[in-house]
Amino acid sequence: MNYSKQNQKGYYIHIRNSGIRITLLATVGILVVFALYGYRISHLNNDDVVSLNINKSSSNLGFIVILFLIGSLVTMGYGVYRICLSQKMKVRSNISTKRDVILMILPLIVDIISQRKRYQVVFVSVLLAYALLFAFVSQIVIFRPGISFSKIYEVAIPSWTITPCCNLPGLVPTFTAYLADDLIIFITPLNLILTVILSTLVSVNITLALCMFQNSRSKNTANKSCFSGFGIAMGLFTACPTCAGTFFSTITGLITASTSSALATASATSAIAPFQILFIVISTSILLVSPYLSIKGTIKKNYSSPDTSSK
Repeated sequence: MNYSKQNQKGYYIHIRNSGIRITLLATVGILVVFALYGYRISHLNNDDVVSLNINKSSSNLGFIVILFLIGSLVTMGYGVYRICLSQKMKVRSNISTKRDVILMILPLIVDIISQRKRYQVVFVSVLLAYALLFAFVSQIVIFRPGISFSKIYEVAIPSWTITPCCNLPGLVPTFTAYLADDLIIFITPLNLILTVILSTLVSVNITLALCMFQNSRSKNTANKSCFSGFGIAMGLFTACPTCAGTFFSTITGLITASTSSALATASATSAIAPFQILFIVISTSILLVSPYLSIKGTIKKNYSSPDTSSK
């Protein structure tokens, strides 16, 4: 019996540690590659006259960096998956301290999402829906009916291009795909990373909120859902406050049919562009804290030892 438990614990530790190593390796790889890429393109700026060969070389390098980023994000996802897989083994643990409550958050989140198919469907559906909404708001997807991008930018449809510079690493290299005359896919590394992280956090929060509401339809549960909702809404401004402002100003202009109203909204939202980092910190912090607030009561009620629950 003890031997079996030791084997199970050893297997759990092996899965967890391998997941942590994979995630850290992918994260460090992203940081190193972008640091090297930033050093490589540091001599380029908008005023430089770059030869065709150098420009082509930089574009090829930028394409490799974007592919590496996508591969690293997939690798990180696999690492997180292994961590979550290991955490399912801890759901039966007893709770005795506040530290144990915090340590049980991830195992219980994984257990809630994986134990019922409807929660898995909600998780995937919300993830994809929010990612699509985020893509439109941050202008990863640019759709302008009645506008001919092929004429404006003098490009073939369909086609794609890499812009290797000139901005901070993370904002370059950019990938632009002209899919149709009125449809563009515009990807920056930072927006791609934010799309993955925020969509996952939002999906986790909404799935937990649904679960908690079904099990406990209380005012307290509703308040916690509103708190996470604030983080979800603010997440739309993290990728590019100016882009988000442009999106909402366009909506305002369509609703009110007032050009001056749209311009006023665009001017107001463009003023918040310097606060992008603040939006990122606040929204991610809320989305990380909300799951703890949502299920800490459930953890104490269902997983605490008898001695602890009586205190």
